Amino acid sequence: MNVKKTLKILVCILICFMMVNSVQAKTIDHFHSEIDSDIKMEDEVNGSTFLAGSNLEMSGKADGVSFMLGNKVEFNGNSEYALFVGNSIEVSGNINKDAFVAGNIIEVKKGAELKRDVVIVGTEVEIQGNISRNISIYASSVNFKGSKIDGNIKIYASNVIVNDKTVVNGNLSYPSDASVEIAEGSVKGKINKTEAISSDENVLVTMTMSKVWSFMSLLMVFAVLSLVMSKVFVKLQKEYDNFDFNKGLEAFTKGLMFLIIMPIVIFVLFLMSIGIPLALILLALYFVIIYLSTIFTGYLIGYKLWQRFFNKDINMLVIGIFGIAILFVLSLIPGISVIVSALTMIIGIGIIYDVILKGIGSSE
Repeated sequence: MNVKKTLKILVCILICFMMVNSVQAKTIDHFHSEIDSDIKMEDEVNGSTFLAGSNLEMSGKADGVSFMLGNKVEFNGNSEYALFVGNSIEVSGNINKDAFVAGNIIEVKKGAELKRDVVIVGTEVEIQGNISRNISIYASSVNFKGSKIDGNIKIYASNVIVNDKTVVNGNLSYPSDASVEIAEGSVKGKINKTEAISSDENVLVTMTMSKVWSFMSLLMVFAVLSLVMSKVFVKLQKEYDNFDFNKGLEAFTKGLMFLIIMPIVIFVLFLMSIGIPLALILLALYFVIIYLSTIFTGYLIGYKLWQRFFNKDINMLVIGIFGIAILFVLSLIPGISVIVSALTMIIGIGIIYDVILKGIGSSE
């Protein structure tokens, strides 16, 4: 009899366990965002989704843009567009339109379907999945292993391997000074050699990767600041709640004056032996403020755009990452990147003055 009671208890526990673990993925009818150290997203989003953290896995569906930013990024879901940035990136799902992938180690796994154009920037890139249109790759080494590419391939890399199980229906181009292994018959179109990668292309890859790591570093610094200095960003929101051209010009003027006057003050202090310690402190503070200017400008952009288009409360981290990501994308556009960087720095310094430095000098 004790055995029967024990079996009943075990059955009840098993049923409860199955009920707990059979939670169905839900449907989300709005923009979806999550920020955590570990995220596993299985939901269906009728809109775009934003995931940021250390370890990210998305097996759900997004009827919009899937933006994943983390150390380890795994995508095996379904999305219209994709933007992945991380250290290690694995793509094994379906992307119905365009995709941009930037990271260190990037793998497009077997079974992945990328149905339109793809741009990849990384160190080591391995392609096993299928790409229905064109792909451009900026990397150190590229390895095509059993993939099918229906469009053209443009490679800017030092090492290129295309094995005999790969099918390229379009043309393939690679730098003339690259180390290349291309299986006979794998490329159906033309194979072209471009100029050596030693100049412009190499600089482009290096600059892009540098910006990616700088972008990720800024996000990490912002994440820490949002935790230990959350009141500063709340004050920023209040200070710039009503933002117009005059308010922006005021912040620009304050930032420009700081950039001009502070080096003069530091120089004068260095001329006096008694002022050298203070000069060193101010010099360090000067560079710290310049570095943080991008974070504060990005946060303001994220806050105002979110306020304008979404008009609802949102996590402080999401606002900052959203704005900083916009600045990162703009910095990649030739012709305007220098202007964007200059304006970002000057306006950001003006914002820091309004929300931090001005408060230090007041009696409040």
